[in-house]
Amino acid sequence: MARIRTIKPEFFTSEDVVALTPFARLLYIALWCEADKEGRLVWKPKTFKMRYFPADALEIEALCGELTQAGLIVLYGEGYAHIPTFSAHQHINPRESASQLPEPTRQARVGTRQSRASDAQGGREGKGREGNPGADAPELFPGFAGFWESWPTSDRKQARGKCLDVWKKAGVEPHAALVSAHVERMKAGPWRKDGGQYIPAPLTYLNQRRWEGADDASNDDPYGVRTAL
Repeated sequence: MARIRTIKPEFFTSEDVVALTPFARLLYIALWCEADKEGRLVWKPKTFKMRYFPADALEIEALCGELTQAGLIVLYGEGYAHIPTFSAHQHINPRESASQLPEPTRQARVGTRQSRASDAQGGREGKGREGNPGADAPELFPGFAGFWESWPTSDRKQARGKCLDVWKKAGVEPHAALVSAHVERMKAGPWRKDGGQYIPAPLTYLNQRRWEGADDASNDDPYGVRTAL
């Protein structure tokens, strides 16, 4: 359910907001309307696309990836997200219902990432540089969380822990938006062929760095999947 929220004029000159693409800025504002009074929301990128961009040809997963990589949105649990500094910058109607969503399982680390999220919504310009997460919690790898959620359901969607290990060791997090855009493109095209038989295991996809072009095979296996599984 969408809610009425406020936006400060300084938002448009915030360093983190200016760094986003225009559609990602608009999505960020839209997600304030999705959030409850505690800044929590159910993370459903496809719903966001239909609700806020029904007539626009865009990659919603890539836009979501921009926001999570910037620390403006933090994913947690099974399909939830929260806006770290939401309550500090929104004036909530006291009659608004209490949150019905679980509390974040682990809060985002206090530091540069959280302060920059505050800057983007509150209007101050963030100057710091984000540090190394240095922990294994999936919440500290929001790009991976978005990747895993968006992966098409099949009997090959397994080994989440191993996938996260590969994601970290290969340094994929900074490229999460690119990966998400590629996954969405494959889901809309080649992976739909023949009842989904060309959907690879996510671990295979990551190990072979498919987003870099390994799916552009030819001949009798046009999507480079059968021999990889």
